[in-house]
Amino acid sequence: MDQELNVIQQKEDLDHSKIAAYWTEERMANAIPIEIPKNFELPKPIHWEQDGPLTIMESVGPERHFPLHPDGSDQKIAANTYTTTLVPTSNYTTAPWQNVGKLYMVFGGKNYVGSAWVIAGSNSGIFTAGHCVYDNGTGGGNGAGWASSVMFKPRYNNGNSLGTWYMSTLFTLQGWADKSGYQYDLGCCLATSQIAPTTGGLGWIANGAPNLGPYTAIGYPATPVSGYNFNGQAMWQSVGNYINGSSIIQMYNNMTGGCSGGPWSVTMNGVVYANGVNSHRFTNNPSTMYSPYFGTGFLNLYNEIKGK
Repeated sequence: MDQELNVIQQKEDLDHSKIAAYWTEERMANAIPIEIPKNFELPKPIHWEQDGPLTIMESVGPERHFPLHPDGSDQKIAANTYTTTLVPTSNYTTAPWQNVGKLYMVFGGKNYVGSAWVIAGSNSGIFTAGHCVYDNGTGGGNGAGWASSVMFKPRYNNGNSLGTWYMSTLFTLQGWADKSGYQYDLGCCLATSQIAPTTGGLGWIANGAPNLGPYTAIGYPATPVSGYNFNGQAMWQSVGNYINGSSIIQMYNNMTGGCSGGPWSVTMNGVVYANGVNSHRFTNNPSTMYSPYFGTGFLNLYNEIKGK
């Protein structure tokens, strides 16, 4: 097996009281939006290839286990329209939005914030981008390595959330930590207590076609840009089409720093699945974003938190 697809992990010596005391309202408000890394080597737009059997996990609802059917309001873009629809999320109570939250972390003594989502198949696991749990020099932490004091607040909305969970174990792929390979920019975490009974878990597709769009990319953009009130206080969604990709998938998505780690969702037969994650851009193109393909690397990470 490709060694870059191996999982590495960090267990934090967790003291809930110290982390809770550390993350004051002031520190959360002033946390730096973790920037979306920029890849200066444009991936070749070759056709994707499955590296294993198609695997599908259905979404689950809070305290109940059945596929969630959204109202369809997240898919408002024509199949051949190459643009984005970027709006604040108005519905926090159905998939995929009910599973998304803000992720706080410390890199090199500085406070950062990104996005993450509760993944179906794990009671205590959340999924995010690799650069939200391990900084190899491509993100804001200047090569600080593993994050510390990692805290998750699902359905965060202007200071309110469903609660607070602290992450005891962090995971990423060796290819991300050692080689800064953007096709490996995936990460996940285990909390010390169960999250899914409160939030539900977002279903996912692995080893499927990546051109299932339009994608609804979700997260908490906080780096301001003209025309959008990005302040990290509310969840946003950017709906855009698949462009191309192989081990890296590209879509139209113009969210900014702070959205890193949020899911890309697709809807098939009325059911929502995650099939990508806000990962990186190519240089400074503000209209497109890339995600690692959900294949063997994704499944290797998932197996670390499966059933836990």
